[in-house]
Amino acid sequence: MIVRVILRSLLSVALVGTCATAGEIPSSYFTMTTHDAVKGKQWPTVPIGSIRLWDTFTLWSDLNPSPGVYNWTMLDKWLSLARAHNVDVLYTFGGTPAWASSNPKATCDYNPGACYPPSDLQSWDDYVRAIAIHAAGRIKYWELWNEANQSEYWSGDFTTLVTMAHHAYRIIKSIDHQAMILTPSAVGGAAVASNWLGQYFAAGGGAYCDGIAFHGYGNSRPSVAEEVGGIVDAMQGVMSAYGQSAKPLWDTEASWGPAEHLPNEEEQVSFVARHYILQWSKGVQRSYWYAWDDTRYGTLWDKNRGLRKPGIAYREVYRWLAGATMTLPCAMASDSTWTCGLTRPGGYEALLVWNPSSTKSYKPAARFEQYLTLVGETFTIKGPIPIGSQPILLQRKGSLD
Repeated sequence: MIVRVILRSLLSVALVGTCATAGEIPSSYFTMTTHDAVKGKQWPTVPIGSIRLWDTFTLWSDLNPSPGVYNWTMLDKWLSLARAHNVDVLYTFGGTPAWASSNPKATCDYNPGACYPPSDLQSWDDYVRAIAIHAAGRIKYWELWNEANQSEYWSGDFTTLVTMAHHAYRIIKSIDHQAMILTPSAVGGAAVASNWLGQYFAAGGGAYCDGIAFHGYGNSRPSVAEEVGGIVDAMQGVMSAYGQSAKPLWDTEASWGPAEHLPNEEEQVSFVARHYILQWSKGVQRSYWYAWDDTRYGTLWDKNRGLRKPGIAYREVYRWLAGATMTLPCAMASDSTWTCGLTRPGGYEALLVWNPSSTKSYKPAARFEQYLTLVGETFTIKGPIPIGSQPILLQRKGSLD
């Protein structure tokens, strides 16, 4: 009972301010991190429009191991793979090399000193310039630091981070004026992430970005997909308060998190679909799943089983959404049933339906003749149908090939 009360509270928060992103849902909305494809492992077999370079052996400390020395081997492998698969690239800065760190012996993720700013900003300027020149035209998007509100990744202050952002923005734009620069990302749920973003903007960071990044992990246990709605609302509220609303909002890393946060595979199937449906409805323009082949976080594929059930759900929700327009933003009824409306050219009309709280009987409108499931099945509608935590797509017969 307590879990259900908490869930209903989260759903109510997620409903507030629902506003679908205008226009057709592009294939580039579906994006992902993959760790090991560069080592000859399986490239994603599901559709993606972009990869994010993080946990990909491309930290600052990996690529710039000593002053003035750059090793682009791993970066070039990733960029070649991206080109071969016709996807664009988001590069995330992070991981100060020990030789450049202002606290080179500090315990941080990845390597000693990695979470501290450089002792001399010239080393930062040199690295940013070197990678921007080397990857010009091949890296289109730049995230200025990973999870800068987490001490294991960033233990510096806002003034220093904004100064580094200013330098990076100026340098990258001077080399590639079409590049898109995102803020450093924050994580931790609605209150924590939005509070950090407000402090970053208050320190002047909004002047040095073309878009806003966040990481859409929630705090619920087990993980609840609808929580991301409250996170997006909070981020958009801060963007509005600081005059940044015209800039796109990207979720550059999210999933249900570690497997122990959502151990049931059927619930993982539900999560991945609802996550992508709701983020688009809320106005997020890109959502990078973490990760395709991670052995613990958001695993969609593993070497023993291949494509897992949540990976199949990702593929199906891509098929449902890409190329459609969400003309009816997602909304929750009093019985916790969610609906979102889709259209396509030629008179196509569909309705996404689910209920995360319980299995219920749902009576579709007469114009809907069949429904599709997240495992790729199609059923004819002959009357009321069962709905539950896994979204289904109602449509006319044969509408979606």
